[in-house]
Order: sequence, then structure tokens, then C-alpha cells
Amino acid sequence: MKKFFSNIKSVFMIIGGLFLILLSACGIFSKKHLHGEDLLKLSDDKLFETVYLQTLDLVESFADEESALAQISPVQRTVYILSIYDMEIQNGGLCQFFVNSSRSLAPYVNPCLKTVEAEAHNQLFAAFVANNQLDLHNLDSFEITDVEEYTAQTERYDFDTFDNAYCELTPLQDYIVAYIKANISEF
Repeated sequence: MKKFFSNIKSVFMIIGGLFLILLSACGIFSKKHLHGEDLLKLSDDKLFETVYLQTLDLVESFADEESALAQISPVQRTVYILSIYDMEIQNGGLCQFFVNSSRSLAPYVNPCLKTVEAEAHNQLFAAFVANNQLDLHNLDSFEITDVEEYTAQTERYDFDTFDNAYCELTPLQDYIVAYIKANISEF
């Protein structure tokens, strides 16, 4: 009898877990999104994080990133692109941005940097692209499948100089936050 109840308990735990997953997938347990004035009550770091995550949720609700970029607002698109760009560089440098799927956003980086008035960032990225004669619409040569290929990619260009200069600039997140605040009605 004890074994029977133990098995029943396990079955109920599994069914309960599946039920919670189903409710989450339906959006019943989704995190409440903040908008407008409620966002402005947050610290700058929390504002950035919240808007980025909400924008990421929005982008992920589309079939693919290209469809999302075509359909979300220009303000949301700018925040999304620059947030991904900045996070990739903060995490592993410009080479990481290019070797990851985020490279698909590369053609949009300069216009977005101009939009948020991050001129020094814009000049740094534009100079790297020009000096290395990169075609931002064709970055297939950055595709990798293993660590050795990544290491080889890091040696193709002078990424260290870019990354070091990037770290010396006013953080891009500061520009993104100012842009979010100026366009808070979009979020």
C-alpha cells in the first residue's frame, strides 16, 4: 500500500509539473510588463534590464528575428540591436559579436549608434569596419563550429585594440538608457 501511494504521489507531481508548464506557455504565469511612467520609477540599470527583456520577449514572439525587426517599432528595434551588440562586446568582445548569430544585426549597428547619439561608439565601429574592409551584409566568413575556429577568428583582425578602446568610451548602456527615457511611450 505504501508503494502504491508513493507511485501515485510521483504521478501527481509529474502531472502538476506539466500543468504548470502548460499554464506558463499560455502566458498565465508570465511576468507583468511595465510601461511608461512605471518604467521611469526604476533605477537606470533596472530600466535597461526591464526594457531589454521586454523587447526580447517581443522579438521572440515572432517566427524569426528578421520578421520581428521589420514589425517592431524603430525605437524598440534600436534598443534591441544596440543591447545585443553591447552585451556581446561586454561578454566576449567584438569578435564574439561577429561569430555569434548576432552578426546578422551588424548592418544596423552604425545607424542605431547615430540614432542614440553615441558618436564615439559609431566612429569606433565604423573605423573597424572600414579599416578591415568588412562587408556587414556578408559575414559568413565568421561562422564557426568549434573553439579552434573561434581562436582563429580572434587572430584575423585586431579585435583587442577595438575592445580596449570600447571599454574606454562612455558605456553604450548610458546612451541606450537616455534613449529609452526620451522614448518611454514606446515601451
